[in-house]
Amino acid sequence: MSRSTKQYQGIERSLQRAWAKGAGLIDEEFERPLIAVVNTYQDFSPENVHLRQVADAVKAGVRMNGGTPCEFNSFHVTDSETFASVGMRYVLPSRDVVADAIELMVEGHRFDAMVLIGSGDKVVPGMVMAAARLDLPAIMIYGGPTKAGLVNGRKVFLETVYDSVGEHIRGIISAEELKALENNHFPFAGACDTATSGNTAGIYTEALGLALSGSGTLPAGSNYQLRAAKYTGMRIMDLLREDIRPSRILTQAAFENAMKVGMSVGGSTNMVLHMMAMAYEAGAAVDFGLWDRLSRETPTLVKLAPSGPWGVTDLNDAGGVPALLKALGSRIDGGTQTVSGKTTGEIAAAATVTNTDCIRSADDPVEADGSLYILRGTLAPGGAVVKASGVARPMWDATLTARVFEDEESAIDELRAGGVKAGTCIVIRNEGTKGGPGMREMLGATSAVMGAGLGETCALVTDGRFSGATHGPAIGYVTPEAARGGPIAAVRDGDTIRIDLQNRLLDLLVDAAEIDARLAALPAFEPRVKRGYLKFYSEHVAPASEGAILPRL
Repeated sequence: MSRSTKQYQGIERSLQRAWAKGAGLIDEEFERPLIAVVNTYQDFSPENVHLRQVADAVKAGVRMNGGTPCEFNSFHVTDSETFASVGMRYVLPSRDVVADAIELMVEGHRFDAMVLIGSGDKVVPGMVMAAARLDLPAIMIYGGPTKAGLVNGRKVFLETVYDSVGEHIRGIISAEELKALENNHFPFAGACDTATSGNTAGIYTEALGLALSGSGTLPAGSNYQLRAAKYTGMRIMDLLREDIRPSRILTQAAFENAMKVGMSVGGSTNMVLHMMAMAYEAGAAVDFGLWDRLSRETPTLVKLAPSGPWGVTDLNDAGGVPALLKALGSRIDGGTQTVSGKTTGEIAAAATVTNTDCIRSADDPVEADGSLYILRGTLAPGGAVVKASGVARPMWDATLTARVFEDEESAIDELRAGGVKAGTCIVIRNEGTKGGPGMREMLGATSAVMGAGLGETCALVTDGRFSGATHGPAIGYVTPEAARGGPIAAVRDGDTIRIDLQNRLLDLLVDAAEIDARLAALPAFEPRVKRGYLKFYSEHVAPASEGAILPRL
C-alpha cells in the first residue's frame, strides 16, 4: 500500500478526502499516486517568473503517465536583489529552510514521489538535500538561463551591470549608458547567461544524475524546456514504479562527477559549500581535501562568463552537460545511475560536442587544472576558496598590504570614494556563517574593485563568500572565520599578506606569536543579530569548511 493510499483511501479517511475535494480533487485522482510538484515560482525574480508554465508542463506529464500532481510552492530569497545589503544575510540560511519546508510538506501529506522545479543556487541544493533526506523517488528540472542582453553589440551579464556602477562613479560611462545596461540585462525570463551560482547548480544537478539528460542548460521558458518538463513529469511515474530512489543515484562517485563537471566550466565557488551540504545529507563525503584533489585532476574545458566569453546558453548549444561528460572522458565514472534510466557513461557515449571552441577537449584544455583552488596558510589554516580562472595572472603571486574592514558596506564605500590604492589586500571579516551571520556574497565589493580599475593590482580576502558572477582576485571562505577566532580576526591595517595561487597558499606574514597575542586580546564574540532566524542560525550553523550545515542528522 502506497503512502498516499494510507493517507487518503478508506472509510476512515473520508474527512481527508472531503478536505481535498474542497480544492477540486475527485475520487479518481485519489486512486492514482499523489506526486508532489514543488515549485519556486515568484513574480519578482526573472529566474522564477516563468515557472508556473514549467509546472503546468510537469503536471501534464504526471497525468499522462498515471499520477495525480499536487503542486505547492517553496521560495527563493533572490541573491541578485540582495547584494551588499542586510537582506543578503538571509540568502544562504534559506537553503536549509527550503529543505526543511519540502520535508514538512511531503511527509505531512504523505506524497509518493516528488518533482522539484528550482531556480536559484540556494533553492536547488536545498531541494537536493530534501531529496536525499526523504529518499523518495525524486526528479529535478532547473529553471534555466536566458540569453545575455545586448547594448550596442555588447553582451550584458550580471557583472557587466554591477561593475559599470563603479565605472559610472569614476566618470567612464554616463548615467544613460548605465541605465541602458540595466534595462537590457534580461531579454527574457530566466537566470543571467553566466556562470552564476544558480546556473552552476543547474549544471551540477544534471551531472549528479537527478535531472533528465540535457535539461540543466535549456533556455528558460523555451519550447525545449517545456517539452523536457513534460518528460520530467512522465519520468517520475516510472521512477516510482521502478522504486528508483535518490540513494541509488547520489553516490560518492556521482558527487565526484558533478564536482568535476562544475569545475570544468569555471562554475561558482558556491558549489563548494553546497556540495558538502548535499553530500552530508546523502551520506557521501565531500570536504576541502577532496575539492583540492579533484581540482588538480580536472581540466577547465569551458570558460563561462564572467571568467570567459561563453554564456550558459552557448554551452547548451555546444552539447550541454552530456557533451562535457564526453569531453572529460575517463575522468568521469560512467557507472553512476541517473533518473533517465541510463548510466552516466551511456549518456556521455551518445553525446556530441558541437562547438569545440566552446567545449575544448581534455587534450587541449583552457587550463590544465579545475577552476576552483583550495588555499591554505597562516591566514587560512582551515582553508579558503578562489575561482582561479577569474584571477588575472599578475595577481597569482602577489605580496600586498592589508586594509581591514569589518563589513562589506564599509569596504564598498571606501573603494567608491577612491580610498583604496594599488597593492592593497582588502580584508573583509565578520561575514562568515556565524559572524555575518549568514555568510553574505561579496559581489558588491568585488564589483567595486573591478569598477575602480583595481582588478589586477588589488585582492579581496574574506570569511564571507562570493557569487558565481564574481571575477577578479577574490578569495573567500577563509576558515576559521573571525567570529570563531581564526587568524583573519588578527589582521591589522599595514600587515603583509602573501597570495601564491600556483602553490595554493594564503599567508599572513606576521610572526605566529604575535598572531596568537592579538587573538588572545580580542573581546569575546558579540553576535550582530539578537533575535529571529539569524540568531538561531548563528548559534547552530557549521563553518564554511563543513558546508554551513545545520544539525539535521
